[in-house]
Amino acid sequence: MKQKKLFQSHFYIAAAIITVLLYFFFSTMKVFAAEGFHLYTNSPGIYVTAGDSVSFDLYLTGSSAADSDVTLSVASMPDGFSGYFKSGSYEVSKVHADGDSSTSIASFQVTVPTEAAEGVHEITLRAVSDTGYEDELTLSLNVSGLESGESNFYVEYPDQEGVSGTSFSYSTTIANNTLNTQNYNFSSNAPAGWTVSFSSDSTQISSLEVESGSSAGVTITVTPPDKVEAGEYQIDCAATSAREQLSTTLNVTILGTYDMELSTTDGRLSLDAYANKESDVTLKITNNGNIDLENISLSSSAPSGWDVSFDTTTIDSLAAGASTEIVAHITPGDDALTGDYVTIIGASCDNQSASAEFRITVKTQTGWGIFAIFIIIAVAAGLYYVMKKYGRR
Repeated sequence: MKQKKLFQSHFYIAAAIITVLLYFFFSTMKVFAAEGFHLYTNSPGIYVTAGDSVSFDLYLTGSSAADSDVTLSVASMPDGFSGYFKSGSYEVSKVHADGDSSTSIASFQVTVPTEAAEGVHEITLRAVSDTGYEDELTLSLNVSGLESGESNFYVEYPDQEGVSGTSFSYSTTIANNTLNTQNYNFSSNAPAGWTVSFSSDSTQISSLEVESGSSAGVTITVTPPDKVEAGEYQIDCAATSAREQLSTTLNVTILGTYDMELSTTDGRLSLDAYANKESDVTLKITNNGNIDLENISLSSSAPSGWDVSFDTTTIDSLAAGASTEIVAHITPGDDALTGDYVTIIGASCDNQSASAEFRITVKTQTGWGIFAIFIIIAVAAGLYYVMKKYGRR
């Protein structure tokens, strides 16, 4: 009996010693694993809204994170949520870790369902190395009740007016009042023939990323066709992200069209002239637009030594659809030789200009031609006389 009690006493002591040894052994193994391999992200807990898509950059640290292949998996994820691991442009399930804790080994892309309830939703990720280490990371997504539409697309001066051919510039601001960075794509419903462009910091863009709680300026340039009819036009512009569609309306009032034409009464842009002799051409100036033209001035560009003048050099007003005639007096210079020359006549006002290029053919005076004929006849007669008188000898 005494020996039995002694045996039991020794058994309990041995069991206690083994228990203590096992405890320290497994505790040491757990600390070693934790110190040797750790999966983490810089922001494991974030606020999101229903329908958001977010990304977490994943890192490995510890002495055993270097030069090993690591299998990534989702240990648990709430119903309706979806996610995958991504490295570069590819979806992945295993990556190679080089041990540099400052370099992301992959990212985890999460899509929050549009029907997600408010509150905290947790996702657990697992990383297992080919050397036997593993660790888990819990991501906390706090779904906020912030509703879409609280952001805005604001234009400072939405109403502008001008004539056709004018480019209209609108200064707008996008305010992202959501809890996440948004990438907005731009579009418009401009009529056919109109050009609408978007730019930021003087660079033309088609999309723009705006951080949460911040705003960005966007310049919208609207250019109507040259021959657009007068009237009021409305252009809707949209900035669309993955969870928002913002819009703003631009109003353009076209006052009319400027269009001036310079020609001649018969349509001909050529004439004959003689050196140091004035030749006249009747110009026809027509206002083809639907706005009156004011203070039209005439000008010319002719060869050196030539003189060009007009009955009047200024037209005070020319009504829309009307035309007027002015005579131009063109005098070639004294030394103008026979041949073709170009003279340009222009008409311009503050809003429009027109010009015509005339081909001036300078000819020899008829009197000189007759004189030359008499000389030729006289020379011929003289030769005939000489031959007749001395030819028989």
